[in-house]
Amino acid sequence: VRHLPRMAASVAANVARFGLSSTRARCHRVGRGRISRAARGYAAADEASTHTDEALLLSETSRAEGWDERELGALRRHYAREGWVVVRRLVTRDAVDALHAATDALEAEAAAFTRSRRERGVYFEVQSASGRKGDPAVAPGVLRKITSPSKRSKAFAALATHANVRAVCAQLCGVSDGARRRGTADRSSSMRCVVDQVNLKHPGGAGTGFPWHQDVSFLKPDAREACEAHGGCNAVVAMDPSHEGNGGFVVLGGTHRLGEKFSQTRDAYDGAADVSGNVFDLSRRFCPRLEPGDAIFFHPALAHGSGTNHSPERRRIATLWFVGAGD
Repeated sequence: VRHLPRMAASVAANVARFGLSSTRARCHRVGRGRISRAARGYAAADEASTHTDEALLLSETSRAEGWDERELGALRRHYAREGWVVVRRLVTRDAVDALHAATDALEAEAAAFTRSRRERGVYFEVQSASGRKGDPAVAPGVLRKITSPSKRSKAFAALATHANVRAVCAQLCGVSDGARRRGTADRSSSMRCVVDQVNLKHPGGAGTGFPWHQDVSFLKPDAREACEAHGGCNAVVAMDPSHEGNGGFVVLGGTHRLGEKFSQTRDAYDGAADVSGNVFDLSRRFCPRLEPGDAIFFHPALAHGSGTNHSPERRRIATLWFVGAGD
């Protein structure tokens, strides 16, 4: 413990030098609902580095690699302060079409399901009236979430290993990728995708919302350890247009700095979906308007959620959770 002030000073120097907030320390939890001293050191340094040059903050980019030094620094500083960054046209329309076809096939398999269940490695969570996982479906085959589609679908497996996705995680979001850092001819990525899902929002009010939560609370122990040591980043890739009107994905900017609200969120996550409440600061609430192929990358400790889809259109997103790797 006596070394932590020195650690925070070193962290501050690195952040000031590179303009990049590391996810590593802020993934660390010292007891439930608390954040480590080292994490607070990163947050303080981020505040200092971002407030000195507000003009050099960028919240989105239209490419996944090849930024110049100024743009890269501005994107990194925004991610450090707000905990999220939008990347337009991350994947092609053909890739999105392949995700649609794969999702349609999985939904067809679940057409008669009235309860959540696992089939050949894929978990199908039905959409209940309340949004609770254990309740019956509002109608046979209506799904809320499909977990681990990559185990059965080449399209989702390709998304989890997509070079653009991993480049953003490593270069903008500070996730360590051992293969890239070594600078060898081998450009394969060694960061791990530990969760992949499809979240579905059926139209007309059937697709209920997701309450505010932090994904870091749901990491399994080995993934949590990797996140603490090498960083982590999550991505949402739009498969349909996503916006306020159809229960679009919403982030609460800056909440990754405030520690993990474990007892207030994880333990109540399977309750009725309600995106109100006073657990988190809502002042920097943001719902990006995403087109198919666009993505938002966000810190594992960033609070996020969504509302009910009252529109006449369906809304599907693919979600990916990454943790870094060492040399």
